[in-house]
Amino acid sequence: MPPHLRIWITKVKLEALYQELRSSLSESDARYVLKKRLNLTVADLITQRHKELEADEVQSVLDDLAAVQGAKPLSRIYGENEFWGMNFILSDETLDPRQDTEALIECVLKRYAKMGKTPERILDLGTGSGAILIALLKEFPGAIGVGGDLSEGAIKTARINAEKNEVAERAEFVQGSWAENIEGRFDLIVSNPPYIRSDVITNLDENVKKHDPILALDGGEDGLQAYKAIFLQIPELVKPGSYAFFEIGFDQEESLMRLSEESRFLLQGVHRDSVGNPRVVEIFFE
Repeated sequence: MPPHLRIWITKVKLEALYQELRSSLSESDARYVLKKRLNLTVADLITQRHKELEADEVQSVLDDLAAVQGAKPLSRIYGENEFWGMNFILSDETLDPRQDTEALIECVLKRYAKMGKTPERILDLGTGSGAILIALLKEFPGAIGVGGDLSEGAIKTARINAEKNEVAERAEFVQGSWAENIEGRFDLIVSNPPYIRSDVITNLDENVKKHDPILALDGGEDGLQAYKAIFLQIPELVKPGSYAFFEIGFDQEESLMRLSEESRFLLQGVHRDSVGNPRVVEIFFE
């Protein structure tokens, strides 16, 4: 813990503690910490700003601040994160869902809105926390879905999240390597597979490489290992007229276009995220 944080002992007012948080955190993150540790609302910050806090309350908040300053994300401190307006439990075996991945959900919704229909069966390969599949099941209440993942821990976490977000009756989670143990065919396939080149892993931000599972990050020597494995299996998983959407790295547009062509898939386009980076590859299966 940084030395300046040790000056807090007792009789610290809420407003002073909040300002200490704000020295390192955004307004929303500072409020989130106070909500998680002290069960305080935004209104409480106004009406109780002169409240004197107990020493153990102050210390619990400062411990969290020190962890953040040591490159541990709040999502890992509290074991949860928000995605697509829903709360998801995290575990050591699951990737922390990020806002960038919401671009994939947006692409799927635009495609099906354009067609004036909804998918019936959805497959999420490398489901992790289940965030993508669960978000889509929320958006398509008539659909059922299957999420596959190699990690037993991830499968357990995804099941908890499906129950938590009230789609468990329409979601099945299967352990296996990509399509291994997946039965039947689907009219929508989605995936956010590991796509970071092995030699780049050591250069990632500390909060990523220390806390996200390497299994969910490392895409092999060229970053394409997962896509190659999935592309070999996908013809046996799709119905005629199906779509597939894959998240990609910002520098993988040409590589994925080439891989799609080599696999004789009909590439519908590469969609960009909110900052203009290539983010989602869309494929159609006749």
